[in-house]
Amino acid sequence: MTGKGTGAVGSTASVRLLVTLIDDRQPGYRQHAESVARLTRMVGLQLGLDACALENLRMSAFLHDIGSLRLPFGHVGSRWKLAAEERRIWETHPVTGACLVRILDLPSEVECAILGHHERWDGSGYPNGLSRTQVPLPGRILGVCDAYDEALSGQLEMNAQRLSESEALDRLRSEARRRFDQNIVLALSDALDQEREISALTRVVG
Repeated sequence: MTGKGTGAVGSTASVRLLVTLIDDRQPGYRQHAESVARLTRMVGLQLGLDACALENLRMSAFLHDIGSLRLPFGHVGSRWKLAAEERRIWETHPVTGACLVRILDLPSEVECAILGHHERWDGSGYPNGLSRTQVPLPGRILGVCDAYDEALSGQLEMNAQRLSESEALDRLRSEARRRFDQNIVLALSDALDQEREISALTRVVG
């Protein structure tokens, strides 16, 4: 898919402004988005993606819930606390988000990632019920990293508890081939292992 020029709106300052607006409606979003951006970069590097693809993943991670800005309610906490009708409306946010990034003239890869980050490997996700590799690679990467960070914060599902890093990875591994691309889950696991090894070596050398 051919990317568009990012233009001024693709600048770091513009992305940060949009993240601030989303965080106003979803308290805690900024921290979550920063974590997802770090994770998507790690996975992208593990998969050998080029600098342009990594930058598109970064923007996608920061803006993955930009569609929430157009939702007809003023404040969004946990999506699991929404009423049934509000939850149905919430599940339209990937479509709305994709439309917004198109209007903002961001790269088409960012649009695809945002549109696809709630799709699932077995076709049980939303908004389009895509399955397997019908979901573009950026969307599959973003979906895994988003879910991993939500597992750490206890937001992965209704009444979920906060999980440790190893517990969160085990959860994703158990749902690979059903909800997630197992190759991306493996790439995330390998990237986190490498990060821990580097951190340990740094402590020893220091």
